[in-house]
Amino acid sequence: MSMDLAQAAFDRGNYQKADMLCRLHIKAHPDDQAPIALLRRIYETLGLSRMGQYSSDAPRYLLIKAWGFGFWSDLDHVLGSLLVAELTHRTPVVYWGKNSLFRDANTVNAFESFFQPVSEAKWADLTRAGQRYYPPKWQAQNLQQEDVAKWTGPGSRLSGLYLLARDEEVVVSDYHTKINDLLHWIPEGHPLSGLSRIQIYRQLFQKYIHLRPELTQLVDSIWQKYMGAHNWLAVHVRGTDKVLEMGNLDAINGLYHDRIQRILDVNPSLNLFLLTDSTAVVDEYQVRWKGRVLTLPCQRGQAQTGVHLEGHPGTELGVQVILDAWLAGRCDFFLGNGGSNVSTGIRHLKDWGKGTYFLLGPDFLEQIDLSLHDW
Repeated sequence: MSMDLAQAAFDRGNYQKADMLCRLHIKAHPDDQAPIALLRRIYETLGLSRMGQYSSDAPRYLLIKAWGFGFWSDLDHVLGSLLVAELTHRTPVVYWGKNSLFRDANTVNAFESFFQPVSEAKWADLTRAGQRYYPPKWQAQNLQQEDVAKWTGPGSRLSGLYLLARDEEVVVSDYHTKINDLLHWIPEGHPLSGLSRIQIYRQLFQKYIHLRPELTQLVDSIWQKYMGAHNWLAVHVRGTDKVLEMGNLDAINGLYHDRIQRILDVNPSLNLFLLTDSTAVVDEYQVRWKGRVLTLPCQRGQAQTGVHLEGHPGTELGVQVILDAWLAGRCDFFLGNGGSNVSTGIRHLKDWGKGTYFLLGPDFLEQIDLSLHDW
């Protein structure tokens, strides 16, 4: 049945869904050659043998627009798109415009409120006269607009797979693609070939994602003042709007106490650095682990509305997310929720040693999104 669906997706031009269904079929039926043959047809149809080869020597760019959701969800979109840039030898430019939830009213590019630019390219490079754009819904005059045919219509919901073999000078990535969606299309001989998903995330993060100097200094100062003299288990617990995304959130949250105690039994000197969007979780943990819990002052909620959707100043919220995450990345151990972009993203901040990084529930970044490019 899965191969019938994969063939139907291919016939409709939904090569991303066909690709994913083929790979699911291969896992269940490793000796079946039908999915291999269909993957070859996808490769040929998209011209992936020409990946990174262009008809002229003109510079090529990849504009990475804001995904427009949570902070680490936006960062994951950036990292997936940076893999596209690496595979296609394009110069990346990250632009978090008016659809970013982490900008103030007068902010032009919210990404650069937190991070250094990922390249030396300027906006003028993207809008130079005579350049071609893909998908064609984009042109020089509307590059700063947001949510242009993002969800429906031609050019909507395009994953990175469709961007790999384009010849246009400017390609725009506006729909979330995870690195997991592109792993199998990394050509042999490429520096990233043969690396695991986790290794690729880490390399891209080290190369491209650098905090603004003043934020690095702020992380350093908090660490030195409050945390540097102790050993820490960072714990990330989701509440508020996550219950609407994860039907099993209460069950996942119920697993934390036992896992924390097991880690503390082996490492009794640890204190807890708690990251959470929920005031109820803070109260619960301060009672249960009295005298061992540190939290930073930040916006938290009590209802089922995400803090980033409650109208707080966007830059301030982004800084709070960064401080929590980057300090967690300096801790000795980490325990988080596999269904949260925050928890899965903190893995990229350093090379966690074996037995120091733990997730409760499946890792969200391993999941397959079959809604991509489903017109």
